[in-house]
Amino acid sequence: MADFARLRAMLGDTDPREAVGDQLPMIPPIRRLLGSRVRRGALVAIEGEAARYSLSMVLLAGVSSAGGWCAVVGVPAFGCVAAAAYGVRPETLGLVPQPGAAWTDVVSALTTGMDAVLVHRPEQVPGGLARQLTARARRSGCTVLTLGPAWEGSDLRISVVRRQWYGLAQGGGRLRRCRVTVVASHRPRVRVDLWLPAEDGGAREAAPVVSAA
Repeated sequence: MADFARLRAMLGDTDPREAVGDQLPMIPPIRRLLGSRVRRGALVAIEGEAARYSLSMVLLAGVSSAGGWCAVVGVPAFGCVAAAAYGVRPETLGLVPQPGAAWTDVVSALTTGMDAVLVHRPEQVPGGLARQLTARARRSGCTVLTLGPAWEGSDLRISVVRRQWYGLAQGGGRLRRCRVTVVASHRPRVRVDLWLPAEDGGAREAAPVVSAA
């Protein structure tokens, strides 16, 4: 449990109430999708498999770029280099790739000391545990982003419904950028197109596709 002890020591230097305001900080395209009334402490489910890591990094980037502290639990595939390209500051990012049996304790501790926590648990989180962790996060103003099965009581759900890579020519080249369409459960008529990633590795809003006459 040495890693857990170091985690608690790091949390002693953070205070989510001093980092960002009451509203969840977001990059402009995501704010247009989710609306401006998503408050800190919300429970946000990132659904589906397509581009879910990139989408989670973009959400964390909004918080991180506003001066907040973020953490990632149970996501061994989370790439720090890619996250930094999206705007996540590595110096204020805590990683617990494989919490094992301490998953509940780790998530509980992080939600009291971080501004946003991305968590993954392959199996469904029991309703009672989800309510307990969510209540703790709301009291602390920590936004919880979930991968895998959506938790009971999720405030909103977002997902990528379309994805297309660009860069390969006939017989050669390499994938350079990916265009995705993102939707949210609470605003079904709003869709946002992003380059995720763009050619520079970051996130950019994609211009609408103009159909040929």
